[in-house]
Amino acid sequence: MWLTVLVGLSVLVGADPVRAQSDSTSDAARELAERHAPVVMLKEQSGPCDVNGEAFAPMSVDVVLDNDDVLLRQAGTGDPVVRRAPTAADLYGRGDGFFLDFNGLALEPACVYEQDFESYTAGTDPVVYAHVVQQPDEPGYVALQYWLYWYYNDWNNTHESDWEFIQLLFEASTVEEALASEPVEVGYAQHEGGERADWDSDKLEREGARPVVYSSAGSHASYFDSSVFLGRSGSEGFGCDTTIGPSVRTDPSVVLLPTSVDDADDEFAWLAFTGRWGERQRGAFNGPTGPNTKPQWEAPVDWYQELRGASVDIPGSDDGSTTILDTFCSVVEIGADQLRAAQQSPTTTIFVLVLAAAALRMLVRRTDWSSVPAVPLRRRRRTGQMIRGAFASYWTSRGAIGGIAILYIPAAIVVGIVAETTTFNAGQAVGGALTTVMLILAIATISAFWHLASSVRDQPFLDAVHLVGRRLPSVVVTMVRATVIVVGLALTVVGLPWSIRQAIRYQFAVPVAVTEELSGAQALARSTELVRGRWWRTAVTVVLFGLLAFLMNTMVQLGLLVVLGGWPLWLYLSISFVATGLVVPLVATPGILLYGDAAAEHRGGDDEDVTSEHEGVVPSPV
Repeated sequence: MWLTVLVGLSVLVGADPVRAQSDSTSDAARELAERHAPVVMLKEQSGPCDVNGEAFAPMSVDVVLDNDDVLLRQAGTGDPVVRRAPTAADLYGRGDGFFLDFNGLALEPACVYEQDFESYTAGTDPVVYAHVVQQPDEPGYVALQYWLYWYYNDWNNTHESDWEFIQLLFEASTVEEALASEPVEVGYAQHEGGERADWDSDKLEREGARPVVYSSAGSHASYFDSSVFLGRSGSEGFGCDTTIGPSVRTDPSVVLLPTSVDDADDEFAWLAFTGRWGERQRGAFNGPTGPNTKPQWEAPVDWYQELRGASVDIPGSDDGSTTILDTFCSVVEIGADQLRAAQQSPTTTIFVLVLAAAALRMLVRRTDWSSVPAVPLRRRRRTGQMIRGAFASYWTSRGAIGGIAILYIPAAIVVGIVAETTTFNAGQAVGGALTTVMLILAIATISAFWHLASSVRDQPFLDAVHLVGRRLPSVVVTMVRATVIVVGLALTVVGLPWSIRQAIRYQFAVPVAVTEELSGAQALARSTELVRGRWWRTAVTVVLFGLLAFLMNTMVQLGLLVVLGGWPLWLYLSISFVATGLVVPLVATPGILLYGDAAAEHRGGDDEDVTSEHEGVVPSPV
């Protein structure tokens, strides 16, 4: 008898602790998994095939096993079919060179996957897979994992199948001890990383002992609440996840998993499959591998320790606000669409790129890109020369043009304070208003600088600032009058064509008000006179410069958003405001030089010897 006991003890002592804990299907493990089963909130669809809602729900893998529409393929020439309607036994022991292939095209889903999902899962309940495990070198913790299997991932990185995951950690040495206590930590997987929280944290929503998981529409990343979340890295995902409601509450049943299986006849034989659970594609579009291939499967504590303390949500996203963050989401989505298109049809993509390059080359060759100084301001220039002059102005002005950004610093401080002390949306609103004001001031200052730059002056930038200060009332009167006319015509709807016409006619209003000392109706009349006979050229050039401004500012803002990924959003808002000040001269100078071109044409030649109209200073020739 004692010999038997000693042998039994020796077996227990020598047993693998991970296997011993996680393979247990004891009542304690099952009760623990049932007690903390997650409640999954899914973004509601407005109707069938609504891409903004969640079309899928966590389900049993049995749906894709022994299914005539599913193929098991082997990677290679033609990806030959190994088995139609593969069973769990067919997947057992197969490795990296094998993958499942569903009905449909992963890169061009249309509504096929949603319709198949609805057909296959009719009459079945949602399912989550529970896995109880201890990490060998962390015996003081028991991890309760829930793995969610999704039929299709309909996000920026579309792919067949999706495995997602949340985890609860207990300070316990056994499953029984865990059952007698509460979790201490919880982690939600999000793309390559995730987010953590204490069990008693305010950000963790619970229904009793059950954590509530907000699943991001399409990507199925798990979040703690309802919002739009910003991803700028592999661990966060690259793009935007949305969990904004209305949401559908899903109450999945729990299936307890072992850590491993060693028999093809085991009901969980699919756990021994290390191939891909979806169509083979390149990069992020490839089907995922199963839960047993993930590091956290046997090292849950290590995984938890690498999680972030928070995710970056987009403030005001639930009320439809439009921000640079929303622009980031859209840009990433458009980029993902183009990448999918390139994978589907490389030849078409190459053809379109060649065609676009040819069109761009033709446009570039139709203008003159030679170097023309910015002084005198009133001289004839081609469009290419204006753009080149804008870039060159940063050093030809000896830093004065770049110094325009200094004027943005006080406004940036105000924006940051408002965003931090009130709300991010309030900071954005103030920032938007100040951006318009600062743009007008910057255009006025740059116009004044180049107007005075050929004068014999030691400090032309300060002189320009002083000139703008004197002419500021005239600039304000002129811009208010122009705004009332243009907006008033646009609001009548029928007057929209005249609104557009007047908007182009008034393009030179600020430079005229500053450099020609006109204001109000006189400044607008002078601007209209300069545009007369060249309305279309002015309109096309203004649109071109507007696109340049949008692209340059968007690139800078998105770059800052990624580089300043870990910084508070209010600080990002302030820094990006100052960065706008650095970009403004680049996008405003061409329009000012366009005014100089129009003024020179109107006078019948260049002003090679311009006498300053201010303070009687005679400039030297350039």
